[in-house]
Amino acid sequence: MTDIIADMRDKLQDDTPPPRGRLAWLGSVRMLVITIIALGYASTMPRGPGNAEYFNMFGYDPSWYGIQIIFMISGFLALRSLHRHGSAGKLLLSRMGRNLPALAVFAGIVILVLFPLFGVPLGSGETRLDQHMWYFIKVVSCFDPAVVTPGLLDNALYMCIVQGGIWTFRWGLIAFCATALLWALGGLRNPRMLALLALGMTMLYAAIVVFSVHNPDVVFGHFMGALVTGLRLGWMYMVGMCLYAYRETLPRSLAIPSGLLALAAVQYLFLPWTPFIEISAEIGLGYLVFLAMTSRLQVPKRIGKLPDLSLGLYIYNWPAAQIVLLMLPTLTPYKLFAVSFPVTVFLSYVTWRLVTRKINFSLGRFLQPQSA
Repeated sequence: MTDIIADMRDKLQDDTPPPRGRLAWLGSVRMLVITIIALGYASTMPRGPGNAEYFNMFGYDPSWYGIQIIFMISGFLALRSLHRHGSAGKLLLSRMGRNLPALAVFAGIVILVLFPLFGVPLGSGETRLDQHMWYFIKVVSCFDPAVVTPGLLDNALYMCIVQGGIWTFRWGLIAFCATALLWALGGLRNPRMLALLALGMTMLYAAIVVFSVHNPDVVFGHFMGALVTGLRLGWMYMVGMCLYAYRETLPRSLAIPSGLLALAAVQYLFLPWTPFIEISAEIGLGYLVFLAMTSRLQVPKRIGKLPDLSLGLYIYNWPAAQIVLLMLPTLTPYKLFAVSFPVTVFLSYVTWRLVTRKINFSLGRFLQPQSA
């Protein structure tokens, strides 16, 4: 057993660049990250807002770490896609083609299944047609995917919220549009430019957070709050792009993520608070995920045969937990996760089987790389 572990460690730390082809570990690694997000959500759902999630690390919830890592992976894959086919238009088509149908399925389930079963009964002659129409448009367009659902989950601790992490799709769409524009203008073709953009966004995020903490009397408007959220997700998206751009020269050593996490721990335990606790920890975790998803280790057959249910898991984990908790309100966090996550997996598989698998296959054929 010791020899096997040592062999795996040596291969993970191998200085040989990862292959240019398929990322064999991507799907399983991404699904693991989303599972951690789902566990974080389930751990706080029975207790309500304001309660830290289980496994909170350095003052930050695991769901936040997970969401930022998902954006890092998205940045990595976006630049990989652009290097393979060289088309900003194809990038947007690929991302919208993969994401929007699944969002449409989710919105349809909320309207056609959840509201009739669990919504507040309407009076004679009343209708929710206008509400449902705008709900569907806001979710599928990503204009306001976090829209609340009055009449559904009115008495939940997270009142009228059945969306969960879907609010991030708006920022994902913004990130992809900005990526397509910058690629068309030539701004993402130079690795040094990517590194400067990532550093600039990170420092700007840190500066705004520090200012807001030290000036609590200053009231930030909606725009500034949105800017902070966008930067918080955006700098990790840019880190993902940098990881792809420098993938062949970055050392494949566990010492790097270990050192960054140790740095975050030292700051958290012994120094005054700074946003660089989050930044150090996030880059450390992100680098670990980068090593895992680009690993040269052979994927075990059982894992290799698993479909990539990442998108469905990300969409369904919160609503599944909300509805299960509505039906079984006495569940503790771990029991809630144990009951709701299999439901999430089932819904994700059905959506993949009936909808996204066919779309992904068609997009894969259309988005052929320019060269091998």
